[in-house]
Amino acid sequence: MFRFESWAVLFLLIPVIFLIWWLVKQNRAGREGIRFSGFLMDLVPVSPREYLFRVAAWFPLVALVLMVLALARPQLGKLYERQDIKGIDIVLCLDISSSMKAMDLKPNRFQVAKETLLSFVDGRPYDRMGYIPFSAYAITRCPLTTDHKMLKQLIADTKLGSIEDGTAIGMAIATAVNRLRKSKAKSKVIILATDGMNNRGNIDPRSAAELAEALGIRIYAVGVGTTGYAEMPQPGPFGTVRTVKVPVQIDENMLKEITGKTGGAYFRATNAEKLKAIYSIIDRMEKTKIEVKKFALWRDIYSYFLWSALALMLGFFFVREIVLRVKQ
Repeated sequence: MFRFESWAVLFLLIPVIFLIWWLVKQNRAGREGIRFSGFLMDLVPVSPREYLFRVAAWFPLVALVLMVLALARPQLGKLYERQDIKGIDIVLCLDISSSMKAMDLKPNRFQVAKETLLSFVDGRPYDRMGYIPFSAYAITRCPLTTDHKMLKQLIADTKLGSIEDGTAIGMAIATAVNRLRKSKAKSKVIILATDGMNNRGNIDPRSAAELAEALGIRIYAVGVGTTGYAEMPQPGPFGTVRTVKVPVQIDENMLKEITGKTGGAYFRATNAEKLKAIYSIIDRMEKTKIEVKKFALWRDIYSYFLWSALALMLGFFFVREIVLRVKQ
């Protein structure tokens, strides 16, 4: 980028241009005569000394133009962008109880829920996120972090059966609240994915939700699975695996109550596409504020113009006083 900081100075070029025009006109007037003879004279080869003198005669005028340009403060600049990001702190809670093996979402609820979480993380590069898998109890696998590569690896490495079986929804919420209670973020969110009812842990989900409400933490809950019955793999004789239909039991009333209390929302995902759509909805509801500010850093380069003007003036005097030995 290029600009003149004091561009109004460039109006001084008007008299300079007028002076150049006048000198050119005077020079032509001094050479007027018989047109034919003047034409023939122009064909006569010009000696190197005379040619050098003609060129050097323009040096002072060019130097004057350069000095005017220098007074206008020419500058080179580079454009930069600065992002002012106001991110959201989000804790992801994933149910890893045995019922997440159900195959009403293909290949099963757990795999679809895990892949959806990974996509959700990819879509929010500026937010701090934490991860809490839970079943009989909840554990913090990843505290709040912007290292999404590590977060995604921990989510991907999660396996069913790694925690004692059960569904401790209240413990999951309470653990997430504990992770968010010291957060300075303007917006704090818990996203809970479960397919069951609270049947383990010593903290009731409603009590945990009250803690979240007191700290300004919103809870979004996703009920994972179809309604009615779902196919579940069960071990059979001689190492075989068979599928049986089991009733789907999601405490939707409780999930609606705790999410409504905190200003969040409850969603039901009966298939993989709907689960992904739900996370997209949550993504739109909890937007990170990004302000892009553009600014330029400018560097003065008037010294190059002044040095060039000085070089031209020195060249003019050198040609006139030394090379051509013209007496004043």
